[in-house]
Amino acid sequence: MHTTLYTLFMPPKDCFGDFGFLCGFTATRQILNQIKRTFNGDVTRPSIAAFIHPSLDVVSDIPGLAWMWMRLKDRGYNLLHAKVGLMGFRRKEGSGYVIRLAVSTGNWTQDPLTDSIDLFWSIDVDVDNPNSQECADVQAAWAMFVWLRKKADCSLIERDYDGHRPDSHLSAAVDQLPRSDLRPRFIDSREQALFPQVVERLGRRKKANRLIVGSGYFEAAGDGDAGLVERMRQTLVQNNALTRNAQLDLFLNPQSCQGLAERAEALIRCGWALRRPYSALHGEDGRLHAKFVLLAGGSEDAEGRLYLGSGNLSRVGFETAASGGGNIEAGVIVDLPSALPWRGKKGLSSLLPVQFNEVVSLTSLQSGGDFIAPEEPLSHPPVSWLIWDDEVLSAPEGVSISVIGQDNQVRLTPCEWPAPAPAIVTLSAHGWRLPVIADGVLVVPRSPDMTVEDILAGLGSFPEAADLDGPEDGPEGGEAIASESDRVDAPTATYAIRRMMGLLVRLGEIQADVDPRDWQRWCRELRQNLSAIAKQETEMLSFFRSAGANPLPVLADPRMCPVDADIKLLNDALVAVAGNWGLEGYPSLWSEEAA
Repeated sequence: MHTTLYTLFMPPKDCFGDFGFLCGFTATRQILNQIKRTFNGDVTRPSIAAFIHPSLDVVSDIPGLAWMWMRLKDRGYNLLHAKVGLMGFRRKEGSGYVIRLAVSTGNWTQDPLTDSIDLFWSIDVDVDNPNSQECADVQAAWAMFVWLRKKADCSLIERDYDGHRPDSHLSAAVDQLPRSDLRPRFIDSREQALFPQVVERLGRRKKANRLIVGSGYFEAAGDGDAGLVERMRQTLVQNNALTRNAQLDLFLNPQSCQGLAERAEALIRCGWALRRPYSALHGEDGRLHAKFVLLAGGSEDAEGRLYLGSGNLSRVGFETAASGGGNIEAGVIVDLPSALPWRGKKGLSSLLPVQFNEVVSLTSLQSGGDFIAPEEPLSHPPVSWLIWDDEVLSAPEGVSISVIGQDNQVRLTPCEWPAPAPAIVTLSAHGWRLPVIADGVLVVPRSPDMTVEDILAGLGSFPEAADLDGPEDGPEGGEAIASESDRVDAPTATYAIRRMMGLLVRLGEIQADVDPRDWQRWCRELRQNLSAIAKQETEMLSFFRSAGANPLPVLADPRMCPVDADIKLLNDALVAVAGNWGLEGYPSLWSEEAA
């Protein structure tokens, strides 16, 4: 059950976030950061790709969230106004995969969490047991994101990280869905405006006798006598979807209803009841931002279909396709739940912000402020990321870019950048902040000095990313492999061997079950993490240096490796760790046992 904007991105039970797309009109750093943290933890590849309307408020410096730089010219739409998420989640056990499609009426900002009355809808599709209707919905939304990708610089997600493109599993899961002949409930305005799609799909075999409409924004001026809302009613009547004497309810913000303030009398003459929204959650301070159209009938229970989505009831948002100069909008058309009462706490008002007890007075209506389009940048950065290698910072394809160095001075790439590798670097032009790739993956801030316990704490959830908001005492059920009393009572050699064996046994247990999809990542993280304990674990490592023996080769034993794993990747990692530990060239600790 999704109850807030954040829970739309929360993994289903026994799953973890793999990769997702989201699009929207506006987004703020705080909300995008929390969305990313809710979806998954500290990953070294892009896990969410954000398509946001071009603006000066760029949020390109959240680790793991890839900002898709939308084309500024010849883009094929007026505003990117659709608010959609399409996400993939991997099962923690096995190879299962779940795809979630979420449609919101609100932006990825603080507003939907405070005084903005918004709606959202979502479905979870189990790829191993898909529903034909849900397959059609996901495939329709996927097509919209394919279209959006052609309108943006997506190079950050179109390269390999640990041997795979970040969207590869989601893409494969969508391809695995069976083709559906059913009409998608998901709609968008790329080639056809929302208006004809909504009025055509809302109708059912039996004529409806109620039309309920709500929006946070309406056409400001120049839209005829009664405007778009009345045109919608007339079209539904002409299509034999609505009776001529139907009950008509229009929900608006009385203090900010744009051109409806002037059209109110004409709308009332046409039979429309103008009402303020109602939301038990928001109380009197709620401000309607949701956009919905309900065509229904029934006496005690409401029976009908509902549109909800991003498209405001304006000409550019609802009556004009993106290809004709309108916004890119998206929404869904769904059947109401069965046995849904018109009134009562469990009735229609539990799903929509509606009330039928009072209407607003004409004198209370105000047009409010006009819509102000966001200021758009004149250009984008020449690259989407920077590269750090061997204490040198550079740009892809050797491009020279001015950056703000560690000393806050302007530097031209390639330039020296002492370790550790930065996660984010600021360009001197426009203050753009870009992610950094090192060792083939995104840089994620991590401690350069680790202990055995640090490694063990992160093993329990692999391949799931570390939980950024979780407790710091390791995974549930985890325990230290050697207590302080063990160290005091045991000779140095016994303690060092016990500590190393405990680490290797646990690594081997996890390694043997690593999914082939995660093997390259496992080998890379194994190299990085084991190398990082060199400083903190000097007592343990000194014993093996003095003994002239290398304990690491046991990890390459076939019993500790997945079937058909690329052992060369593992051996290369173990050789690098041995060199870092000062054991390079030492014979295996296990060579005499093997003999």
